[in-house]
Amino acid sequence: MNNLIKTDVCIIGAGPSGSATSIMLSKEKIHHYIIDKAVFPRDKTCGDGLILYAYKSLKIFGDNIFNSFLNHPKILHSKSVRLHINNELVINFKESKDRDMLISYVKRIDFDNFLVEQISNDFAFKEFGNGVKSLEKTEKGILVKLKDNKQILAKIIVGADGVNSLVSRKLIKKKPDTKYKSTFISAYFKNVDHLPKDYEAEIRIVYKKTPLFFYIFPLSDGTVNVSLGARTDKLNKYNINLLEEVDHILKSHEKVKNKFIKATITSKWRGWVIPFHFGKQQVFGDNFLLVGDAAGLANAFYKEGVGTGMMSGILAVKTIKEAIRINDFSSKTLNKHQKNLKSEFSKLLKFSYFTLRLMRFKQIFYTLVSLFKNKVEKKFKKMIIKRSY
Repeated sequence: MNNLIKTDVCIIGAGPSGSATSIMLSKEKIHHYIIDKAVFPRDKTCGDGLILYAYKSLKIFGDNIFNSFLNHPKILHSKSVRLHINNELVINFKESKDRDMLISYVKRIDFDNFLVEQISNDFAFKEFGNGVKSLEKTEKGILVKLKDNKQILAKIIVGADGVNSLVSRKLIKKKPDTKYKSTFISAYFKNVDHLPKDYEAEIRIVYKKTPLFFYIFPLSDGTVNVSLGARTDKLNKYNINLLEEVDHILKSHEKVKNKFIKATITSKWRGWVIPFHFGKQQVFGDNFLLVGDAAGLANAFYKEGVGTGMMSGILAVKTIKEAIRINDFSSKTLNKHQKNLKSEFSKLLKFSYFTLRLMRFKQIFYTLVSLFKNKVEKKFKKMIIKRSY
């Protein structure tokens, strides 16, 4: 083959999970390619909130990167989140005074670019603005053909290419069930009134035959990200129109409408999907691993996907390093990736999915939260320390 590039590792996708994989490979001094169809900075639809595993991952990258994140001018930090179960029942999650934040807000165009800027120029070869045209299994690895006809032969492919992962579709050939996805819409607003001075996150559960999740997250430019979503299969089953529902909330909800009297929308409403199918399909095979949304690692209840994606990239490098050491890139070796992910995430993700299902039973859920509110708040503090920085 003419102009064939050979490499041990090729990452497809340079979002948070792909960038995290690259950063950790460089820390291990492993040369690799990282491909993305976009040129950074690039926009990305999201709720714009970061919690837990995002902090843990940044800390693992090193204090310099973590401190740069803390002091970034386009990132806001808050020590408080209020989850409104209904208009009267509220769970308060607060960080202790000696720690920096519980939640951070940043547009994905800025955060993803921040991570890409941390990618090493010594160990990472970047192919940005050049998408993947095809993947082909060979005896020596997987052949990646790019849109500009460049060809890369890799011993390991890391699929970090999101919810509609080409790597997953081509190499696993199994489409996740819609009951393991949530669909959201988001838009930006300016001149929103009565926002907390400490940038506290406002999250509300609004029932419309199925629980809808409503978010108001403040941003550094004075705008707010407003998001609404629910399980995809339930939205389809009950024919729920998210645009109509969010318009109704902003204009009519007793606790929300006064904030938006003078507000102006500054963007179009855009949709995005949160996949939480981890455990329902393989995330590895001969010569490939999946990370982030491609592996279905988002949290079903509180929707963390960026942080879990970053952490999955960090864990993937452990398996990659061992595979290179023993020169074995078969599924027999790469299955350690799935085991590592299960060890880190399985208990939490299963509990979150159980909670999401329990929420369907509105009165039972209200009663349980009322009874155990104090325990939930205390337990969450322990979880922050375990799964954060």
